[in-house]
Amino acid sequence: MDIQTILSIIVVIGVILLFGLLQSGNETSSSSQSKQRELSKEDWIYYEIQQKQREIEEAIVREEHKTKVSILMKLKMNHLKTICAAESLDCPRTRRKDELANYLAERLDLDEVKNWAWRYKTASKDEIKAFREVEKALWKEFEEFKAEKLKELNINVEDSEDDYSFDYGELEEQSYGEDEVPGEPDILDILEDFHPETVRDEEDLEKQLYQFLRARLGSNVRRQYQVGDQKIDIAVGDSVGIEIKIAENRSKLQRLVGQVLDYVEHFDEVIAVILDVGANVDIDNYIKKLRQLGTEVVVLEGNIKRKGRSREIIIKDARRKIIIR
Repeated sequence: MDIQTILSIIVVIGVILLFGLLQSGNETSSSSQSKQRELSKEDWIYYEIQQKQREIEEAIVREEHKTKVSILMKLKMNHLKTICAAESLDCPRTRRKDELANYLAERLDLDEVKNWAWRYKTASKDEIKAFREVEKALWKEFEEFKAEKLKELNINVEDSEDDYSFDYGELEEQSYGEDEVPGEPDILDILEDFHPETVRDEEDLEKQLYQFLRARLGSNVRRQYQVGDQKIDIAVGDSVGIEIKIAENRSKLQRLVGQVLDYVEHFDEVIAVILDVGANVDIDNYIKKLRQLGTEVVVLEGNIKRKGRSREIIIKDARRKIIIR
């Protein structure tokens, strides 16, 4: 077989393959067109309205799920485990708060999540209000789409017998939740008022934070609190543990993640206070890991200033220095 014959065969095969691809594309793109040809104009328009309604309903389900997760993530890890037990759910064995929140969000409705948040004195009003506004906007989008389609049939929305309408009044009348019952002081809120001075090391920072919290919360605050075979830097009662690290190198942050793995089993809430001194340690990655474990993270920013063999860490302006991530 000569080269000319081989080239001719290749060209023929290429043409056949190209034709097949074009046919496949045409079949896909024409599926809705064939559907339209099967229906009368009126039936097709009602079909489009039904499809739009289904699309809106699916979007609302997704938004509601995100809202439930957002509320559940505000609860403490042991609260989520308690909810699992109370609701007789076979929750996954995980130390990741986001996994547990997603699991519960798939199995509880929004009212149930709101009630659990209220029971644990956690605000959910803003999240629910935001969801209701999105829900209302989506249904408004559907009503506008429906009106436009019915106009093609010279039918007013009011004259349509199909039950596509949505009662916006229901949304306006829905309660966004009772006023939240004030609970114990929120440690994160208190930490926003913490203005540390120049420090030499973690022990200095720990002492300053301990004195600050002790002044605000009294004898309930303890240093070097025993947790198993380790000691956490600061404990507030038996429910909140605080571990402090200066992010000078990756090994310190790796150790912090390991410590938190143990601490989350003993405390309702674990807070990691990290002093970022500008070292190249991929701090955001470690913050992400800590948050996945259900830990709150507070980042202070500072600069290391060396004086001979000694050094000082200058904490930046209080208005800029504290970042809760």
